[in-house]
Order: sequence, then C-alpha cells, then structure tokens
Amino acid sequence: MIGRLTNMAKYDFESSVGFVVNTTAKAFQKALDAELRKNVGVSISQWRVISTLVRQSGITQKEIADRVGIEGSTLVPIIDKMEKDGFVKRKLDGEDRRINRIYLTPKADDLWNSMIDCALKIRKLSTKEISEEEIKTTLDVLRKISKNLTIYFDDVNSIVTLSKKIKI
Repeated sequence: MIGRLTNMAKYDFESSVGFVVNTTAKAFQKALDAELRKNVGVSISQWRVISTLVRQSGITQKEIADRVGIEGSTLVPIIDKMEKDGFVKRKLDGEDRRINRIYLTPKADDLWNSMIDCALKIRKLSTKEISEEEIKTTLDVLRKISKNLTIYFDDVNSIVTLSKKIKI
C-alpha cells in the first residue's frame, strides 16, 4: 500500500483555490447553522429556503430546489417541517394542480430580522482583522472564478448537447 502511494501524483491542497473555498464554505455553513439554531430555532437548510423565498415568493418546490442546489426529494422533508412549524404555506398552482407554490408566512417574516442578525454576526466574526478592501478584492476574484467556471462548463455542456443532437 505504501509503495502505491509514493507513485501517486502529489497535490498541494493548501494552495488549491477550490479546496480552500470549499473548506471555507463548510466553515461558514457550520457556523451559520449553529448560530441560527441557537438564536432563531431554524437550520441552515431552512434559512436557504426562507432566503430564497424572501427574494421571490410563490415559486415552485422545484425552483427552490434548483436555487438552493439540492434535489427535490431532499427538499420535500424540509418544506414539510417548515410547513408544520408554520414558516411556509403550500398552495396549489392555479393552472397546474400538480405543482405546489411555496409562500412565507408572517411567522417566517417575524424571524427574518433575527436571521439576518445571525448572518451579520458570522460575517463580522469571519472577517475580523480583514480590511474592506481585502474583502472587496476577495469577492471580485471569487466572482471571476465563478464566471470562468460557469462559462467553461456551459460551453462544454453546449458542445456535448450539440454533439448528441448531430451524433458526432
């Protein structure tokens, strides 16, 4: 086993932007989840749903799942719990009764400011001893990386889709 490992390519994880971003994102999620649970009584999954609905209320469960980045089947129990707890209300779509549209309730509205306070606390803790200029630069760089990856993979997916259509 040891001999096999010595033949493997070395990879400097600590200098990998993707590795550091992923590790940092997990730390943010863990911290925000703990803060939300302690002070508001909601999980980070519920926060994601609520923050999505704050931006656009009345969207479908599928749209929420896509925006939050989870499978629809993973979202269903989250929405079930949130509905049971009185944070959201499902309403059948007026044109297609197979589709549920999700709306925030006044109870969720009442919690929003407390949720924002939790997020701001985590931001303040995470950016301690980091200047606003460094934060701005970091955000600019991360947006460029995201754009580069999105453009590349959209192009790759377009090529794959096109080649399947014309059977290259």
